[in-house]
Amino acid sequence: MKLSTRARYGLKVCFLLGVGGSQSLPQLSKRTGHSGKYLEQLLSMLKKGGVIQAERGANGGYSLSRDPSQINIAEILDALGDGFDMDACNDACQDAYCPNKRIFSTLSDTINRTLSAITLKDMIDDYRCV
Repeated sequence: MKLSTRARYGLKVCFLLGVGGSQSLPQLSKRTGHSGKYLEQLLSMLKKGGVIQAERGANGGYSLSRDPSQINIAEILDALGDGFDMDACNDACQDAYCPNKRIFSTLSDTINRTLSAITLKDMIDDYRCV
């Protein structure tokens, strides 16, 4: 199981905003090495999801909508359309007694509980310990 590039880059952007505060699109583009056009898509999704906010004007830029301790990783992934839902083995499976359903449901619940328990501040603090 892998996170999409959208999820990895979106988490990185949130991390950078959590560490460095408000930043412009060109600053984020330079720090991540990704195009402004691609980052705009991610930032738009994060803004719609209530994770970040945008400020217009000469001193404008993007910043987190709340303190990093109030934003969990599951919320970021959900905003990016990359949440974990493994309740069914696949959409075509119609077997009421599918042996995989319980295991996938348990796995999905465990992953989501873990991602909900980890905050952006935890991620930042882990980085600072290195």
